[in-house]
Amino acid sequence: MNVLTLEQVKSLIEQPKSWSVSIYMPTIVAGAETRQNEIRFKNLIKEAQHQLQDNGLSEDDANEFLRPLTEAIDDVEFWQHQDQGLAMFVADGFYRYYKVPCDVPQLVVVSDQFHLKPLLPLLTGGGTFYLLELSQKQVRLFEGDRTRLREVQVSGLSRT
Repeated sequence: MNVLTLEQVKSLIEQPKSWSVSIYMPTIVAGAETRQNEIRFKNLIKEAQHQLQDNGLSEDDANEFLRPLTEAIDDVEFWQHQDQGLAMFVADGFYRYYKVPCDVPQLVVVSDQFHLKPLLPLLTGGGTFYLLELSQKQVRLFEGDRTRLREVQVSGLSRT
């Protein structure tokens, strides 16, 4: 599994300033609906092609630039093993993808550098935290980390 690390984010930041395509998409991880991942991805590639052409690349040059992405479309093994989100980065002679354990927006950005803002929540502390919800009608305790928040059942804790 290709999971994003802090060192990999640094390498994305340090890429030379040139045409850079960043694609983010939420993914479906199980069930018959996983086929939607490929369809959504094809649409995002088309959006990237249009943005590259709007910025002056010819259709052939845009297609060649995005070739690493179009080759991923037919990789059945790749689509079978996803996490909650997918981040893909293409520049001249550079291609990386990362499976991310949290929801990301569906987004295509063509710029002179990679768009990394959706990844920032993954770089904050990885520790556990607790959230106590107090209201006039109930008391609940939650345990969370950077990817999930789940309710904790505490014996002896009055819910009202």
